[in-house]
Amino acid sequence: MPLSRHAQSWIKGIAYRCGFSLRRLRTASRQGSSGGDFMGAVRPLLHKADPYQGFDWQSYPEDASGWGSDSPAFGELVETLRPRRIIEVGTWKGGSALTLASHAARLGLDAEILCVDTWLGALEMWTDLEDADRHGALALKHGYPTLYYQFLANVCRAGRQGMITPFPVPSVTAAQWFALRDVRADLIYIDGSHEEEDVYQDLVSYWDLVRPGGILLGDDWGWDGVRLAVQRFARENGLAISHRHDKWELRRDV
Repeated sequence: MPLSRHAQSWIKGIAYRCGFSLRRLRTASRQGSSGGDFMGAVRPLLHKADPYQGFDWQSYPEDASGWGSDSPAFGELVETLRPRRIIEVGTWKGGSALTLASHAARLGLDAEILCVDTWLGALEMWTDLEDADRHGALALKHGYPTLYYQFLANVCRAGRQGMITPFPVPSVTAAQWFALRDVRADLIYIDGSHEEEDVYQDLVSYWDLVRPGGILLGDDWGWDGVRLAVQRFARENGLAISHRHDKWELRRDV
């Protein structure tokens, strides 16, 4: 006799609290990949035209607000890794990307920062319509978020257009695209969804995109969904979780 929907939900909840997921997840497709490491600039492969060209950024207010975007962990890791490429999964208004870009520029690094986001908002952005910091920041027009344009304006205002490239697609789609084109990164920062299944899928999808010696970094350890997903992924892959200020990290040795 099949289980009722209520029973299935109850079992799923118990599994989550024990650190497991019942959703079948898949790794990023490698069809067509040579298994190499593309060393060129990624932006020309993503955009036929400069995404910032002709954008009236001055019509948007100065607002790069976010959470944990000024963490000292960013400066330490840029100093240590001297990254040639950084991938950020979950960008919001670009605060973290701008901090990373500032540290890279300070050190004279020719780094490329690829920002992956739909700019449509995570679950918590839609659960309280009166929350000005979250739902309000989506800046809906005719019911559709326009946060992406605030991100572009913040990048332009900081003068980081040459270093930061937006990739406005779901995180798994971006990971598949990176894998197909052999795009790897020295530092990958996961700060998208806080739902356990989503975080676990991002870990599965992006881990193989970290270069040997690189680091997969993440935020929001205090969220149950994030913590359970990271612990499960680390346990399955024999990885040690370390913490740097307000961030958690996984180092890829090989």
